[in-house]
Amino acid sequence: MKKILIISLMFASYFGFAQKFADKNFYLIDSLDLTKLAQEEKLLLDSCLKIYSNAKHDTDMVNALSAICENMMDESWHKYQYFQYKLIEKKLTNNQSPIVTKALRNALAAALNNIGFIYDSKGDIPKALEYYHKSLKIQEEIGYKPGIAASLNNIGNIYDKQGDISMALEYFHKSLKMLEDIGNKQGIALCLINIGAIYDNQANTQKALEYYHKSLKIQEEIGDKQGIATSLNNIGSVFSKYGDPSVTTSKNDALIAGIPKALDYYHQSLKIREEIGDKNGIAYSLNNIAVIFYNQKQYPKALEYAQKSLVLSQEIGSPRNIRNAAKLLFQIYEKQGKGMPALQMHQLFISMRDSINNEGTKKASAQQQAKYEYEKQKAIDDAQHEKQMGIEKEAKAKQKVITYSIGVGLVLLALFLVFVFNRLQITRKQKNIITEQKHLVEEKHKEITDSINYAERLQRSLMANHLTLDEFLQQNYFVYFNPKEKVSGDFYWAKKMQNNQFLLACADSTGHGVPGAIMSMMNMNSLKESVSAGLTEPDAILNNTRKIIIETLKNDGSQEGGKDGMDCALLKFNAEKTKLSFAVANNPVFIVRKVNNELVIGNSKKEESNITYSQMPNGYLLIEIKPDKMPVGKHDNDNVPFTLHSFDLQNGDVVYTLTDGMPDQFGGENGKKYMIKNLKNLFLSIADLPMQQQKEKIDESFTNWKGTLEQVDDVCVIGVRV
Repeated sequence: MKKILIISLMFASYFGFAQKFADKNFYLIDSLDLTKLAQEEKLLLDSCLKIYSNAKHDTDMVNALSAICENMMDESWHKYQYFQYKLIEKKLTNNQSPIVTKALRNALAAALNNIGFIYDSKGDIPKALEYYHKSLKIQEEIGYKPGIAASLNNIGNIYDKQGDISMALEYFHKSLKMLEDIGNKQGIALCLINIGAIYDNQANTQKALEYYHKSLKIQEEIGDKQGIATSLNNIGSVFSKYGDPSVTTSKNDALIAGIPKALDYYHQSLKIREEIGDKNGIAYSLNNIAVIFYNQKQYPKALEYAQKSLVLSQEIGSPRNIRNAAKLLFQIYEKQGKGMPALQMHQLFISMRDSINNEGTKKASAQQQAKYEYEKQKAIDDAQHEKQMGIEKEAKAKQKVITYSIGVGLVLLALFLVFVFNRLQITRKQKNIITEQKHLVEEKHKEITDSINYAERLQRSLMANHLTLDEFLQQNYFVYFNPKEKVSGDFYWAKKMQNNQFLLACADSTGHGVPGAIMSMMNMNSLKESVSAGLTEPDAILNNTRKIIIETLKNDGSQEGGKDGMDCALLKFNAEKTKLSFAVANNPVFIVRKVNNELVIGNSKKEESNITYSQMPNGYLLIEIKPDKMPVGKHDNDNVPFTLHSFDLQNGDVVYTLTDGMPDQFGGENGKKYMIKNLKNLFLSIADLPMQQQKEKIDESFTNWKGTLEQVDDVCVIGVRV
């Protein structure tokens, strides 16, 4: 099987395309060793990189990379799958023609299938099934039958390895039917082998031979010599292991009758493999023939074939074939009384076995863990059944005591002792069941915790990262983000726009915990979709985001349609950070400005529409912009547009915005809310401190206020210094 690889910027430089790759901002992972490439592979790589670098269409770019993947191999090829997966997902978010969309979705399905293969090879069965099913779903949606058949076959292989024979056969037969519909004879032959192998492992010789012969017939029709050799070998293996099923007198007679047939099929397979130069297959066939001669005590012939197998296996460097041949030669030499050669072969066998075992230890461990996860639910069901049986047994024991308690004397005493004994037995069983349930609950708790941790990573991946914020705000900012639980309804989000303008959002989604986190991810995607639609002003972005949220939630099952959404302050800074425009839904915005005790307003406080100016004795001016009293979501006023505010910023201004988590926190000496008034005073007292110290002061104030009381909501406070 050919693997897929990732082409790196280093390779582009090698072929003179580094600048073109840099211009496209594609920084790919370095994984290919150029020194191992043949000349024709280098020429192919050269040609595909030219196409990739000059691609004007998304499909050309994907096809160029896919062409490389189809013709070269590399140990770290699987890294490319994730790159390809994310690249295609990004391309699919843009408006595409139906033809381009279908081509990209087909490529996406292939990448998902390959990711499933990666997890399969690592032994992570749940993840492998997840990605195989994702691939299958897309293939079914676009109606690509070869892809559907391949995905069904891969899922069948998973269930086969897990020992779930009925499910494996179900998926193999679905794959077989699809392959027959499209007339893919080579695929049909391989699928028939998979089904035959299941019956082979179940010792159902009739069924195994039936499917192996069907596969052989098709391979002979299409002239697939490699496949013919494989099927012949499989048929020979059935006769070798189980004998001739047509002989019914005794098992021993069947085994004896199967030997010449097994040898005949093995020799036919060997001859074809010699014709096509399949050295690995030749070594395997030679060893199979040698095993039969050894079992027949024909040691000279067994030695002849085993030695040929070993020589060829060492020539091609096949550890498993070397191990098998060395083990057989050790047994032959031992039977012949040849101590030194036997010792040498035994040492070679041990060396190869340990090498193979070392390679497989990690995968085997992962497979064992995956099998444990796969069977865990069954264990829970069995435990519940066991508990019910215990309860029923206890009830029967009590009834028995009641029935016999009317006895007299020694009978009563004897029955009482039986009752006590039964109670002790039942108590011991109940204790074991309770202990077992406790372990199961602990495991389930760990699963839930791991899921929440994963959800938290997913949520954070959508939020603004510090690299983005640092790039525009030059670290003149802080984000105090303190969720009530592991995941949060509050979030902060940023986007760099055209002309170096910068969007920054501080938002509070409906709910907290897992429901709030789900809403927050939907809200972030809605903001992103509005910006992607070409909207640039905060009020227009919030108006459009509101429409998206209402449309998304209208079919949530409630009578009036979903009323969830978010409170949000959306700020936009120009490139020089001299101009601030924003729209606010329920979340306030404050600007603290140093005025050096100059009288800026006639009174200590002035109000105009929804803006309040408060001049403080310490030389600061507090500008409070009150929000529109409506959320970004379904509301009585959801047809009313949000207000656009615009301010000219001055050097040293500090802009604050927040959610309602900190003002609503109960605490202090009397257990009251913190309130927005205290928060405004806190902003005025810390405005001249470095931004990191401001964050520490806010955390200190919140922690001291909360004390031993429970945190009531998620908290997010953002500060930006101009």
